Amino acid sequence: MTDTESASEAATSYSGEPTRTNLVEIARYFIYIGIVGFGGPLVHIAMMEDDLVGDEGWTDQQTFMEGLAICNTLPGPASTQLGIFMGWVRGGNLGALVAGGAFMLPTFLLVVLFSWIYFAYQAVPSVEAFFYGINPVVIGLIVGAAWSMGHSALAEGRTDLEFELGSETWEIDYLLAVLLVATVIATVVVNPNPVVAFVVAGVVAVMIYRSTWVRENLRAVSLWGLLGVVLAALYTVRDRVLDLLGPGARGALESSPIWGVLLLLWSNPWVQLFAFMVYTGSFIYGGGLVLIPFIEKYVVTDFGWMTAREFVDGVAIGQLSPGPVVMTTAFVGYKLLLDVSGGFVGIAVLGALVATIGAFGPSFVFIMGFFPYFARVRENDVVQTALKGVNAAVVGAILGATVTLARESFVVDGVVDPLTVALAAVTFGLFQRGIDAVYLIFGGGAVGIAWYFIVL
Repeated sequence: MTDTESASEAATSYSGEPTRTNLVEIARYFIYIGIVGFGGPLVHIAMMEDDLVGDEGWTDQQTFMEGLAICNTLPGPASTQLGIFMGWVRGGNLGALVAGGAFMLPTFLLVVLFSWIYFAYQAVPSVEAFFYGINPVVIGLIVGAAWSMGHSALAEGRTDLEFELGSETWEIDYLLAVLLVATVIATVVVNPNPVVAFVVAGVVAVMIYRSTWVRENLRAVSLWGLLGVVLAALYTVRDRVLDLLGPGARGALESSPIWGVLLLLWSNPWVQLFAFMVYTGSFIYGGGLVLIPFIEKYVVTDFGWMTAREFVDGVAIGQLSPGPVVMTTAFVGYKLLLDVSGGFVGIAVLGALVATIGAFGPSFVFIMGFFPYFARVRENDVVQTALKGVNAAVVGAILGATVTLARESFVVDGVVDPLTVALAAVTFGLFQRGIDAVYLIFGGGAVGIAWYFIVL
């Protein structure tokens, strides 16, 4: 039996029947969980396990755990992908579409509503004061989440160092710690494409941890490595290569019909928004917070679609909703098309929808089209080793991007604002003690309003 045939059989064994009864049941459940699922992906996953697994549920424990494990391996928001998987198990491909759409609908509507309020009234003193307090709280929340992610990521390799920190036992692998710190420094200083940082970290982990496998497959590894280096070098010095080839080569390229079509497409904000969100959704490995280095580098720095402060406020809006943080992409799409359309709200809402479809589209493709293949790849020891390095780099990229964003929150008129620094520090401490992000965000907003109107 070929790999394609076995994958097809695996897909058939998982996929359910898209009957009307099943689809209605899927829609009702995921609209419900999309409304009440405050608390992040762990809450969503626990709710699905409690409600959908068992003799009277949609599947058994083994299938659920296998789906969860593979969703944690895939790029994208794990809880959303698990919801898509459970819809697929219950109602096939149509069930997966209904599950994902119903799960995201309440969050999408909330983010669009908050986006409208934010951009319509952000100049109002009370709203400005509210977000003045929220901005550093989000920084604290991001660092708190990265802290937890780092605790897990650094323990995935060897235990070179073990110590107690508060109530937690930290097990540190020196290599993974070096990869994490190196990614932080690279992100702050150079701000590379996050995908490049992830790939480099994965390759380094394989080269060191799987040195025997590398030696046994040296020829294939060398060829792939050489190809990767050449492609990376050509991409880095692409403009210089064209200059060396002479003005004729550059002119021929820029005058070619294909180049003209590509430039025309890329100049369209709808195409640019959708393409960037598809790209981002395909590589946000490790959870929704990995969105941060992608957005910071491109949306804020390269494209200039919004300021760093607006982006952090968008993350706060995403945190206020019961769904995944990745829904912050709707805020980005809303802002871009609001500017492009000259302030027309209807177009901005469509921009939010396009951004959402682009960002979450890869998750549907991964589950509906390639789930059986990912199930086999996940069992590969070399892939698992590479993912250890990637996990460390993911945490580093989040922290590195947060350093850049924190400058906007902590520095006001060229001076460090002690209140914002204190809010971030207090938020970090409270979040580590289990206080829900929603309460912390509203608390920060209240402090901001009090400080703005009472002290200032």
